[in-house]
Amino acid sequence: MAEEERTIERAHLVEREGRQILVIRWNTGKTSAGRLFGRYGVGGRPDFFRLLFGAVAGSLREKFGPQGEDLFNKIRDSDEFRRSTREVFDAMKEWFFNELSPKYGLDKGDIFMIITEVEVDLATGELRWLKDKTEFYYWVRSDRCQQAAAPRECKELAEENARLRQEVEKLRDELNQIKNKLASLLK
Repeated sequence: MAEEERTIERAHLVEREGRQILVIRWNTGKTSAGRLFGRYGVGGRPDFFRLLFGAVAGSLREKFGPQGEDLFNKIRDSDEFRRSTREVFDAMKEWFFNELSPKYGLDKGDIFMIITEVEVDLATGELRWLKDKTEFYYWVRSDRCQQAAAPRECKELAEENARLRQEVEKLRDELNQIKNKLASLLK
């Protein structure tokens, strides 16, 4: 599996209207809204920018070798990259809080992962988010599993739990009786 993952291309070049566009498959990894979009990221800043810049820099190094670092520095310092990066951040944050959070009932601290595509125009540094190529995964907290159970199922589970407790008590009593008989036989 690890070998397969290493061979997957996370970025590819396309040409549009004579311009080179780097298309990057970007994965945020497991994170939370506070870390990705808020002040709970590394150094009190959103992790979004660190993760995105790392994906762009890594993809450029992957495609262009040592020259990729120089290309990243040029792109990172461009006004177009700064402006468009902020726009992508705002768009993804709005999408997360206005669409995903209500749809899936996400709360503070819930863990999720976003896998998406972004494009970088290598001439201007402009960044674009391809929302239609975005996948969203989230992990359901165990304390929510109980809430999701239907009332009838909860009642059935409670009855089964009570029955099993009685059975365990009965077996404990029987075990104690057997231990007592064994102890008296050994004397």
